[in-house]
Amino acid sequence: MTLLRIVWNDLNSSWEPERVWASLSILADEIIELAGRVVWSEMGGEGNPPVAVIALGKHGSNELNYSSDIDLMFIAADSEADLAQPSKFCERLTRALEGRMGRGALYRVDLRLRPLGRAGPVLLRKAATLNYYQSYCEPWEILAMIRARSAAGDTHVGSQFIADVSEYIYRGARSEIFLESIVDAKKRYEDEVRKRGETDSNMKLGPGGIRDIEFIVQALQLVVGHEAPELQGASTASALEFLAAGGHLGARHAELLMASYRLFRQIEHRIQLRYDLQSHNLPADANEREVLARLVGSSNWQYLHGEIRRRRAQVRELLESRIPLLRADRSSPVGVAEALGWPPETAQVKAAEYLIGFSDAPDSLLNQIREDRSTAERVKLIASFAQRVIPEISFHRELWDVAFSEEIEFMPGDETDPASLIRERIRDAGDSWEAALSAFLRREFMAACIKDALHRDVERTFGYLTKVAEASLLGALDCLGGEDIDIVALGRLGSSELLLPSDWDVTLLVKEPARQAVAERIGQDWLRTARRISMASGYFPLDVRLRPEGSAGLVVRSIPGFNNYAESSMETWERFAFTWARSLRGWPETAAATVDAVSASEWGWEQESEMLQMRSRIHNERARSWELRRDIKLGEGFLLDLEWLCSILRLRHPEAQIRLSTTASMLRQLGRLSLLSQCEADELADAALLFARLRNIMYLLEFDSDSVLPENPEKLDRMAASLKLDGANDVLDAVYDKRDKVMSVYGDLVLRTP
Repeated sequence: MTLLRIVWNDLNSSWEPERVWASLSILADEIIELAGRVVWSEMGGEGNPPVAVIALGKHGSNELNYSSDIDLMFIAADSEADLAQPSKFCERLTRALEGRMGRGALYRVDLRLRPLGRAGPVLLRKAATLNYYQSYCEPWEILAMIRARSAAGDTHVGSQFIADVSEYIYRGARSEIFLESIVDAKKRYEDEVRKRGETDSNMKLGPGGIRDIEFIVQALQLVVGHEAPELQGASTASALEFLAAGGHLGARHAELLMASYRLFRQIEHRIQLRYDLQSHNLPADANEREVLARLVGSSNWQYLHGEIRRRRAQVRELLESRIPLLRADRSSPVGVAEALGWPPETAQVKAAEYLIGFSDAPDSLLNQIREDRSTAERVKLIASFAQRVIPEISFHRELWDVAFSEEIEFMPGDETDPASLIRERIRDAGDSWEAALSAFLRREFMAACIKDALHRDVERTFGYLTKVAEASLLGALDCLGGEDIDIVALGRLGSSELLLPSDWDVTLLVKEPARQAVAERIGQDWLRTARRISMASGYFPLDVRLRPEGSAGLVVRSIPGFNNYAESSMETWERFAFTWARSLRGWPETAAATVDAVSASEWGWEQESEMLQMRSRIHNERARSWELRRDIKLGEGFLLDLEWLCSILRLRHPEAQIRLSTTASMLRQLGRLSLLSQCEADELADAALLFARLRNIMYLLEFDSDSVLPENPEKLDRMAASLKLDGANDVLDAVYDKRDKVMSVYGDLVLRTP
């Protein structure tokens, strides 16, 4: 029943993938423990077995598959005088776990990771095992011990062994010989995959697959683990979170690795559930590929396969950039730099080579670049200012037309309204609306990225992305029968100023309490659909965590229920967040409910003090102290302070009826209302637009973060080129000049208010 419960919650998307993996690992622990007690009892033993069972591999890191082997190692206490009986216990336990019974075996047990592998004894004492790892083991065995943990049996001995061996495993920097050895081992199994013709199909061992992600993470755990104990023995997901938080891995790279790891592991799980086999290969049959796509939550195989190829290329590129010894020799089009008129060996030339090299006909495209100025200029634009879109273009052939379309150059009055196009596509697609919306979103987001790089008009991007988000959210909800459910936009969606990396923060309200239960079912279905569309399109960044009671609350509230919550339970920070609320359907009932929520309690110095304390917590908990001065999203004097200044002045002066709009527009309103001087309002509005533009630039240039200014002068020079400034110093001067002005006004109006 336990396994059935795990499978049900996995297929129903009730559990996050990490919970599924951990649950499978815990189940294995419990079965090993129970089997061990039975075997020991049948051998005439008293009490608990005198053996520690150490889990390794995915079992050790609490990331077990449905059809994984369990890698085990047995260790006895140093005080155990005679190992004959305990050794027999280990052999019998192994047979009990993997012996075929009426309904099959419990697990396939692999003991080859023990000291000396197959040639070694099945059981060693703790001291002997430690001595082996300190004196005789191979580098790959050290890497394997990163995922070791005490899983069953004598957990005191097991935990002590893990603590003792960790002092050796996590000792910091390793030699080049050590690195070359583990790289050679990795190359050997990659060669085997290549010989079997599984380079593209093997999700675990193929380039850019599961093993590459684990290799990156484990290599960093090995090097950093001595100074960050939380990394020792951590699962892949937990380690990525710790590595990003500690600044050892860029946030963007951590996000890429985690999202890819989740997707690849989900694919692996669905393959194993579908065929009841320990397989990691994508199916060859066309029908089975479509089945797999649906099981993973993608609209069709074409989109899933494109997503797999794109992510695997990005993962492999990251691995090779971190460990150049793994870089394969690649042929690239000859003369790219010459055709574009650029000096060779620059980041832009490499990006252009990557783009051209993945086209269907690289030589033909290169000739077109030489002969057609518009093609050359578009390649230059993408390679210089929109490198993030290159993997998308490379692995989704239909996006080549978008990337090189003349429509990218249209002025706002000439382009077709994306909202009306989305509604039209959904209507015409009928039952296939989800696939149609996914395809359209992928195209529209690609177009938005390139338009932003070309036109450098962040306010135009605000409007374009907001229209796309509104039409997509409402269209999907209507298709699921939610025409009587309103979407309350919050955050940057509420103020109609979405950036390229922005989430869509929303909550849902239904008018009639009698419709609550039905509306909740529709809302849950909407969330599941959103996840599928996001996977298929790469762009449906829905976030419903700001709803009443957060992740624990209902997805859909009735308006009377929302009003009751606002009057009795809503916290100050929630009221503050709802100053940015906007009804996407334009219902007056929704607008009234959100306004009432904000004004349900008096706004005064006590409430402002509470929000200032939250601001400090944001700086301490969500931003890294060493990056705070460069964090244009959360840092002092940047976007957060500008947004909060608007909210605080709106709350202080309800009689002014300051209209919700973009931050820059609201700041100008504050000037016209004399709540700011006109000069201050104009300067702060310019600052808001500059900071927003910088976030889009960093996103498109694929920097480690889309919110933290880089320190690298070359990266700052690339940002300067996008802003049409002379160089890195001009960027910093512009940013810190605006920041100082924001801090001065914010300090005068908010921080020093008695």
